[in-house]
Amino acid sequence: MIASLARPGRPSRERAADLLFVLPVLLLLAGFLLYPLVYGVVLSLHDARGFDLTKFVGLENYARAIFGDAVFHRSLLNTVIFAAAGVLLQTGVGLFLAVLVSGRKRGQTLLRLVFLLPFIVAPVAVGAVWKFLYAPFFGIGATLGSAIGLDAQTVAPLADANTALWAILVAFLWRFAGFNMVIYLAAIEALPREYYESAEIEGVARFEKFRRITWPLLWPQTFVLVLLSTLGSLRIFDMVWIMTGGGPAHATETVATEIYSTAFRSLNVGYAQAMAMILLLVIVAITALEYRFLNRRAEMVS
Repeated sequence: MIASLARPGRPSRERAADLLFVLPVLLLLAGFLLYPLVYGVVLSLHDARGFDLTKFVGLENYARAIFGDAVFHRSLLNTVIFAAAGVLLQTGVGLFLAVLVSGRKRGQTLLRLVFLLPFIVAPVAVGAVWKFLYAPFFGIGATLGSAIGLDAQTVAPLADANTALWAILVAFLWRFAGFNMVIYLAAIEALPREYYESAEIEGVARFEKFRRITWPLLWPQTFVLVLLSTLGSLRIFDMVWIMTGGGPAHATETVATEIYSTAFRSLNVGYAQAMAMILLLVIVAITALEYRFLNRRAEMVS
């Protein structure tokens, strides 16, 4: 449609009619994407209490976040670590489960449903359930700890700064690995059977089939899943907030939880918006790098 607007030789009346059809979409995009982005940039350049712009401070909020805020530095590091581990584990576990389930002739539909159900559940509900499972005294960690002779009072993963972030990652993986599995499983079933038949005739082992046939042909799906997992992991908020609130001692603080605390607890919205803009730049930079290095190989397969 937009390309047709720019085509030379078309009557101006037709171009005007086409523009009228496109105009509502452009207005929606401007209202829901462009305006919030511009307003966010303006807000980040001001000292704002609530949503009242009190004073223009330029790049002071950005300088404070980048050079002088230890909590923001910790939250950014936690976010990057969480995203890196989350992407690797989601992709790896999802692929492993897909390969495992693809060889089954019975019960495959049931297994798909079982592994996909956590993805359908609301993240707040997932966080509440896993917080209960990690609880001391009666949680699953305490129960298993008691079974192997540990003091049940000391088994509290969410209360330990060394384990809290990884405990949340386990819950995050439980929720999203099934989605990756379903995508990979559909892709595996759509692969040409001729490659596998030729490999069987040549006596190729099962692992070699996976390494030489399955894995290279799954690059388009891997490319998409890595991008989606990266976006979801870098913006993680709800499960962290429900399970730990960013604690203990900022051990699970992510950029999103720090933004929320700064904006709605400290009411320093201008500084919170500056952190949000920094997070946006980090997300754009990381996804752009992933797109550059993964898309080329994915296009070769597709």
